Amino acid sequence: MTIRTIGLDFWQFLKKPDYGISAYPLTFKAVLLVFVSLLILRMVGVFVEVNCLRPIVADLTGQELARQSFSFGTTEFLLSALVAAPLLEETAYRLGLKFTPAQTALSIGLIAFYWLPFGGTYSTSIVRVLNQPGFYLMAGVALITGLTAYALFSIPYLSHTIQKQWQRSFGWIFYISALLFGIMHVFNVREMSWTVVVLAPFITFQQLLFGLFNGYVRMRFGFVQAVIQHALFNLVPVSIHLAGLS
Repeated sequence: MTIRTIGLDFWQFLKKPDYGISAYPLTFKAVLLVFVSLLILRMVGVFVEVNCLRPIVADLTGQELARQSFSFGTTEFLLSALVAAPLLEETAYRLGLKFTPAQTALSIGLIAFYWLPFGGTYSTSIVRVLNQPGFYLMAGVALITGLTAYALFSIPYLSHTIQKQWQRSFGWIFYISALLFGIMHVFNVREMSWTVVVLAPFITFQQLLFGLFNGYVRMRFGFVQAVIQHALFNLVPVSIHLAGLS
């Protein structure tokens, strides 16, 4: 396995997403090679965003979009960006790609939470989210959604039928998951408007690209590898942010 083979395999996967079993074990070498591949992909994404997409967005909105800012303590910031976000977001958008009643229902429940009104506060710490008005109602709706999905998926006939259809339609499922993951990050924009919503694929281009890559990682290398790569993906901006504070 080399960076070149990972790149070629990723490209082939994008052309025809494969539901097949994970092919690579979790080793330090695999983590390193996948991370370097992701880093190269990220540099390409940054180049495209800075030189192509940001000028388009600025021209259509008439301004440089400001991101939300949160005042975190260093420990709280690190736990949120490097532990909570990778684990929860990968569980929501990647765990259920391999269909089982429990895994897929858990993913559906978390996706429902992220797309409910207060789910958009995922970028804050869990303590701050708990203080949002209506949070427990939103969490309850997400819980009911997940439990209902699990109950339906656990019916033997339905489970067998859904699994067959899941594999047959996996390409659509893979791309929709990556799209939802990427566009979810539009909530990071400080001032939302219909223009921002329409331009969401441009604004969240790097997250969309990462969603595609980490979906591939989850299917080829396993869920734990996907969580690790998500943490490493976040480590770059986290390091820049901490360096700016010092």
